[in-house]
Order: sequence, then C-alpha cells, then structure tokens
Amino acid sequence: MELTHWREPRGTMRVLVVEDDPALGRLIQLVLGQHLAEVRLARSGAEAIAELATGQFDAIASDISLPDMSGLDVIAEARQRAPAAGIVAITGFVDVDTAVRSMKAGADDFLGKPFDAEILWHVLNKAADNRARQIAAEQAAVYRQLAYTDALTGCPNRRFIDEFLADAVFRAREEGRQLSVAYLDIDNFKLLNDFVGHEEGDRVLQRVVRTLERHVEPPAQFARFGGDEFVVVLPGWTEERARRLMERVRRAIGQIEVVNGARVTLPTRISVGVASLREGQSPRDLVAEAEDAMYLDKAVSPAMVTAAMERAITQEDALLKAGNIKALRNLVKAIDRRDSYTRFHSDHATQLAIRLGTELGLDDGAMQALAIGGPIHDLGKIVVPDEILRKPGPLTLEERRAMEEHPVMGAAITAAVTDLDSVVNLVRHHHERYDGEGYPGRLKGTEVPLATRLFTLADAYSAMTTDRPYRKGLTLEMAVEEILRGRGTQFDPELAEAFVSMIERAARENAERAA
Repeated sequence: MELTHWREPRGTMRVLVVEDDPALGRLIQLVLGQHLAEVRLARSGAEAIAELATGQFDAIASDISLPDMSGLDVIAEARQRAPAAGIVAITGFVDVDTAVRSMKAGADDFLGKPFDAEILWHVLNKAADNRARQIAAEQAAVYRQLAYTDALTGCPNRRFIDEFLADAVFRAREEGRQLSVAYLDIDNFKLLNDFVGHEEGDRVLQRVVRTLERHVEPPAQFARFGGDEFVVVLPGWTEERARRLMERVRRAIGQIEVVNGARVTLPTRISVGVASLREGQSPRDLVAEAEDAMYLDKAVSPAMVTAAMERAITQEDALLKAGNIKALRNLVKAIDRRDSYTRFHSDHATQLAIRLGTELGLDDGAMQALAIGGPIHDLGKIVVPDEILRKPGPLTLEERRAMEEHPVMGAAITAAVTDLDSVVNLVRHHHERYDGEGYPGRLKGTEVPLATRLFTLADAYSAMTTDRPYRKGLTLEMAVEEILRGRGTQFDPELAEAFVSMIERAARENAERAA
C-alpha cells in the first residue's frame, strides 16, 4: 500500500527559525522567504516554545546558544511538539560532541556558523525530506507488523507463517536440511466457548500462545493459523524430534483449565499432527499432510481411553485407507461445523461404548467399529435441514422421513472412506431396535451387529442426559429408568443390564471420590 506523503508542498512549508542574533535572524528570514510562504522568527528559547505551542511547523532551525536557555532544550521540545518536522541545529562550535548532542536532542542535521542562508534552505529541505522518509519507513514497519500479527493473541498470523514456511522450504532444499511442520487444533473449542463464554475462550487462546512461546524457540516459529488452529514450523528438525516437542506442548496445554459459573472444571486438550518435508512437496502440501495427521489424531484420540482401545487402533488395518485420510478429516470437520452438540454427543457416546466394550471383552473388530464409527455415527445429519434437526416439538410424518434418511446417507459417505464393514454397519444401523421396529433396515435381535447394539445404548443414554438449547438433560436416575424400560424392545436386554451396571458403578465411584 502506498503511503500518503505527510507534509504539504514546499511552497507552503511553515518554518520556524530560532536565532538570537537580530541581523542573522533577519537575513535568514529574508532568504527563506523567497522560497516559502511563512517563516517565523524567534529570538529566544521562550519565544520559540511559545511559537511551538500555537503553531505547526514543517521545519525548524535553532541556534544551540540562546540567551535564556540551551538551544538543545528547544530542539528537544520542538521534537516532542512537532515529531514530523525536520530540525536543523545551528552552532558556532562544530565538533563531534556537539553533533552527537544535537542528534540526541532530536535534530536531523546541523549547520556550523558562518553559513550562507541559501545553504540553510537546502539543509532544511534535506532534513524535512529525511524526516518524511523516516516516518514513512516507521509507518510501513507498523503496517507490516499489524499485517503479520494476530490481533487477539499478539502472536504471528497465517500470512506470516505462510511466508516463513515458503522460505524455510527453499532453504531446506538448498542446504539439504530437515524440515518439520506441526499442526495443532484445540479440541471442542466451540463447546468450550459455550461452556465458559467467549471471553474466557479468548483467554484460553492467549494462554495457549504463551505456552507455545515457552516451547518453540528460534529459528522455529509458530502462528495462529485459524480460529483454534496453530502451525509450528521447525527448520532443521526431524519428524521424531518434532513429535517429542509436540507431546511436551500437549502436556503443558493440558494444564490449562477453565472453570464455568457452576465451578465445573474443564481441561484444555489439543490434537496434533506432524509431517516432514519430502522430495517435491510444496509448502501447502506439507501443511496439509500435518493437518491430515492432526485430524486422524483428533478422530481416534477421544476413543483411546483404555488399553484395549490402544490394542485395536494400533493394528495397521484398523485405520482407514491411507489414501483417504483427507476424507476422514473432512468428515470430522463437517460434524464440528454443524453444531457443538453433535460433536460432543458423538465423543461422549463413543467413550461410554468403548468403556462397556472393554469391560465385556469385545474383540478387536468390534472395538474398531466403536472407535472409528462412534465419532462419525451422526455424519448423515449434514443432509438434514436445521429446522428439522433442531425442532423442539414432535416431527411431522414428512419431517420424520427426512430424519430417518440420515443413517443411510452417513453409511454411504462412510463406505467411501473405509473398507471396514463393521464401521459402515454401525453408522447405518445405530437407530435399529432390538424388537425390529427401528430404522432403516428394521433389523431384529442379533441381526444387528453386537458393536452396534452396544453403541445404541451409549447413544441413547448420552442423548438423554445431554442438555439441548430447547430442553434440560435427564438425570442419571431418569435415564437409567428409561434404559431399563427399553429392555427387550429398544435395547438388547443383556447389554442394557451391563450398561446400567457400569453407569451406576461409575456414579458410586465418583460420589466416593467427592466425599
């Protein structure tokens, strides 16, 4: 952006001359008056300060030796009152010390006596031009700083890190060095904002930045990349070393806790992905690879709450096809964008289901279905209109038909991402009932896969106990009563008994810890 010149054309420049010698002062005024419309003359420091208080000047020439005060004090006052003016110090004793003191006081240049008044005109113009260029450079630096700084957190922004990464990639290839990138995302940040309010959410972002500042040291750099996303560029770092750093960052950020009005504490959690530069990879592709890894981390980490889950997930064929990691990222994003409730509910139901699956000793295939299918089981709701999805009252027949399409749509999308039938079946059949009255397939009893029957319980319990904008969630006791009432009709009776036992046991343990 081109900066507007700060001062008026020279013909209208306003100049103040401070000179106690009447003859010299008058001569200077006459000569400068040939070039300028207004030249003011002050014969003492007091007069000069009075002129500065009432007028605006584009250039100032002041003798250092004045009858009532030091001309250096006048120059200092002039610099404070007229920061954009070019200032020239006039002295009869030209030496290095005088020059240095003049510059420290605020002068742009100095001129020794005797001098030709025409020379003063040129020196004043030079001082004014230099001051204009300096101010323009300072403004440009400020604009550049603003352009590369995140306003909320004060850390570098996406524009900065994009340019820094492009340079880092070039240098890494030129010098044959390693380069790693980490992509961080604050988990469930929308829900956190709902939990504690946006002001506290902003403070969490600021505390995350302070944490990153403590861990990321130059030449590494980081930036806020999006609303709740950060990118770290690590020149010279291997991928393994970058992972170890990010684990330390994850633990440190996990210590950031927020408390809502009800004094409920919530930790701050992040998902992290790391990637290293490969041959022919562009900066954009490097960031995308790290982001893909982050979304994979986000997708599976909520589910990995038990050792059993680690056993299931670490098998190579338990994850989605490697070429479709980007698709998983977009599925999880779609859920997160839809509304905070859907993502929170999905994670909550998944954790409950995995806990019960672990207690019952489900095989790896079933645990994979829960871990991967649970977080995206409501994916099909992205095709359901908001007015239906969030309708507080009963649905019409037409609205119910639209709602009942979401498991089929979700399964179709999921099938394009994973070749695990157990995952697709969980997404497709999580609304089936044990008595065969569910949808979309009206499957009955054990026709519904075990993992899906188990997840149906967790899904229903989470939905019943979670607050929604239009209603309060049920108490644990009320939800348990509903589960028991649905034995043999909506729910597998044996699984319902086991689920209720798990929920009541967890409630007793929590009460004992709180006592």
